[in-house]
Amino acid sequence: MTDRAIELLNLPPRRSSYVLDLGCGSGLSGEVLTHHGHIWVGCDIAPSMLQIALAREVEGDLFLSDIGQGLYYRPATFDAAISVSVLQWLCNADKSCHNPKQRLVRFFQSLYNCLKKGARAVFQFYPESAESLELITTSALQVGFGGGV
Repeated sequence: MTDRAIELLNLPPRRSSYVLDLGCGSGLSGEVLTHHGHIWVGCDIAPSMLQIALAREVEGDLFLSDIGQGLYYRPATFDAAISVSVLQWLCNADKSCHNPKQRLVRFFQSLYNCLKKGARAVFQFYPESAESLELITTSALQVGFGGGV
């Protein structure tokens, strides 16, 4: 899936790009990014998954982060972003303080800000329902993303 995500990013050939891996988990997608010659930063909400990535000695920098609270990277930092099997979790209200719409908008707005102008983000996800898909799509479009499913 990561190979396909990289293909869809349409990054300049034979040039290293700086890529954000959202929900990096144990670093599997990061290893593919490294194999393709890219430099990457990964973030994940699960400390145990980041520990696995550290034990595997992946090449990327790793951050413990709940993407629903927003991303705290400088503006225009990344050339691209990928996410494999993570986005659908923002549609859940796992805590009483979680509002899926607010979490999605906060996530997409902060992602939009930390990507360079014209950068792409590719998401592979499993929406639970048509309503979840609509919520994700409208949240992304609301902050300036284009594209589709």
